[in-house]
Amino acid sequence: MNKLFTVALLLLSMVSYAQEKYSILGTIAGNAEGNKVYLYKNDYAQDIKVDSTVIKKGKFKFKGSVSSPMLYRIIIDRTPKGKETSERNFTSTHFYLENSPITFETHIDSVTTFYYNPKKKAAVVKGSKTEDEHTAFKASLKDKKIQIAALDKEYTEKYHLPTMDGIFNTEEGIRLTKAIQPLEKEVKAATLEYIRTNPKSVVAYDQARMNFLGMFVELTDDEITGLQQLVKAGWEGTERYTNFMELSEKAKKMALHTKYQDFELVDPAGQKVKISSLVPKGQYCMLEFWASWCGPCRGEIPHLVKINEKYKDAGFKIISISIDEKDAQWRKAMEEEKMTWTQLNDPNGFNGEITKAYNIQGIPFAILLDPEGRIVDFNMRGAKLDAALLDIYKY
Repeated sequence: MNKLFTVALLLLSMVSYAQEKYSILGTIAGNAEGNKVYLYKNDYAQDIKVDSTVIKKGKFKFKGSVSSPMLYRIIIDRTPKGKETSERNFTSTHFYLENSPITFETHIDSVTTFYYNPKKKAAVVKGSKTEDEHTAFKASLKDKKIQIAALDKEYTEKYHLPTMDGIFNTEEGIRLTKAIQPLEKEVKAATLEYIRTNPKSVVAYDQARMNFLGMFVELTDDEITGLQQLVKAGWEGTERYTNFMELSEKAKKMALHTKYQDFELVDPAGQKVKISSLVPKGQYCMLEFWASWCGPCRGEIPHLVKINEKYKDAGFKIISISIDEKDAQWRKAMEEEKMTWTQLNDPNGFNGEITKAYNIQGIPFAILLDPEGRIVDFNMRGAKLDAALLDIYKY
């Protein structure tokens, strides 16, 4: 009875909130006269256009209402007249929209673009308490993220770029990887604490949900269950809670320390083979997804050749799974790259059962398995793989 009463109060408050209105007043410096402006709702899977207008005398306006604070995006289309609209000409600013008077200020030449550019800055958004909360949360992680970004840049310069010329600065790559990992753990722990202490916050809810929107579920089953309990405390009885539970339950199938999912694929002899028949018992193994047409995948293969040579006698096994839809291209690439380890193919590409099961949205994609066939980690590329195998085999 108490639960029903609580849900009823929550729904009543949402209805009351939706009766309020928002207004967005945009002020755009620079030459932006006549540019179209779009307001999009960020619906996680895709953005949904909800309104549009035109900049006149450096101003634009939006009015409406939202059922609760939610992440939105304002896009300004700077495509020249007579040209076909292109995302290359879009500016883009995300912010939390709520029912309040909101101002949006920027210069058309300096605002963030649709694609990342470190020289651009997001518009200044004022009047949304939820956006203020989001800004404060990001600021609390800023120092650690700056450190991670600097190490990532150094990794790219000292390890990744040289590999393109066949130079593997492995020791340097491992050093940088091991420097990044504890910082990432600190960010993860701080984010979890923020969610724990703000269970009814929309910002905290979105941070919890983001764990399941990418390709890698970097949480254990128990950690996912813990997040579910936190979200339940703040959102039970709402659509947000239902959506979160559906997404998080699906994610448990590929959580850390869970056993890999088995599928039947095609081997080079044209025979259907189950992955389980190839995964070695009592040994570490890696499932590595690639395709002949994928440049980054082909760029990673020389590294895998070295890894295979170094660790195959220790029992480590690589199982490469191509998602090439054309058999001839798969075979040609295997021969060109001298991929002498175990090879499989799913001719259904990104529409295959295994790519859908693992939520593979891009390749290369690699999963390290322990001797019991449980997932150790995702995104096992470059020096991250070297570092993991060094910890396992001690050489």
